Amino acid sequence: MKIIVCDDEKYICEDLEKRLREYYQSLDVLILSVSSGEELLRMMEREPEEAACIFLDIEMKGMDGLETARRLRADYPDLPVLLLTSHTELAMEGYEVQAFRFLAKPLRQEKLVEALRAVERSSLTAARHKLKIPTGDREVYVDCEDIFYIKSENVYLNILTEGESLLMRGRMKDLFASLPEDSFFQIHRSYIVNLSHICSFDGKNVLMEDGGTLPVSGRRRELFREKMTRYLREK
Repeated sequence: MKIIVCDDEKYICEDLEKRLREYYQSLDVLILSVSSGEELLRMMEREPEEAACIFLDIEMKGMDGLETARRLRADYPDLPVLLLTSHTELAMEGYEVQAFRFLAKPLRQEKLVEALRAVERSSLTAARHKLKIPTGDREVYVDCEDIFYIKSENVYLNILTEGESLLMRGRMKDLFASLPEDSFFQIHRSYIVNLSHICSFDGKNVLMEDGGTLPVSGRRRELFREKMTRYLREK
């Protein structure tokens, strides 16, 4: 999971990074800081699927936080954007860009914790949403919780559910961005799995409920262990 802090004041970024690490206490949480809206948008364009939420300062030089939030909302409508400012009178403008939360500076710890828990609840709710899968001349709508895993097959993606296999044209990166981040993990360049349908892990492969055995790439194994441990702890 990746969280981005965007603020042109370095000490604000450092303070928030420290608080976030203390809150999550997990190796699979990556916290990155950028100092401008322009830099944030470039980062999102490169890696859109990895951002769980964004802390965004309203008052910045160049592109301000509100304009940055508008652009984010256009491309990533479900991404939680938490606005930061020392001027509480700007809160109403935050509603105009559909901010997930508004946090006043100096940041109070209890308000930060409330906001993070709200993000987590939102993620759990998203886990129950449906995925649209275009197949030939029709669209199939599948509950994400019913997906066992997804396999990349050249230019196609094979979505495996209980008793059904759906083939669609697309890229793993794009599909992963539309899945609930808390319950799906890419274990290999060719496989995305639903953590709720994993039976066991032997250090190299996962055994799925449908009997499938899928490889976990070497560089992803430790992250997978951390992800699975956290998933089971929070289930």
